[in-house]
Amino acid sequence: MRKYLQLKVERSKSRSGLHRRTSTYQVLDKDCNQLDFRVVEKVSTKPTYVEGISEMHKILLPDNAYVVYMDFILNLRKHIKGEVLIYGSDGRLLCRSVYRKLKVRVLDVDNPLLMNLIKCVFKSLKLPVKRYGVVRSGGKKEVS
Repeated sequence: MRKYLQLKVERSKSRSGLHRRTSTYQVLDKDCNQLDFRVVEKVSTKPTYVEGISEMHKILLPDNAYVVYMDFILNLRKHIKGEVLIYGSDGRLLCRSVYRKLKVRVLDVDNPLLMNLIKCVFKSLKLPVKRYGVVRSGGKKEVS
């Protein structure tokens, strides 16, 4: 059974141009290949900053697909920070990771496939990453 997922897509910047927000998504399979999907509905929403656009996309997910949703902010010092969320084909949140100071911290991931998807996305976005770390719920850290 196919599911619908609602995601916010945004590209906006402040009046001064010093702050920017970018939100986008990719629909991938387990081998990091792009899958075809259908946007069922687009609704215009208010962006975070003054200049730019923001929309809510309602997409129809194919079977055995992963949706990687990325939300990044460029701040005053030109540092990028944000988060990456991975949803399954049933629309359930599988993994959450945070990108700060060129480091990716993945929260509670037991499946190495999800870690591979995160590495694949950062490689496709050409964002520099020094280190990937996995933070477990028990408080232990793993660094790779």
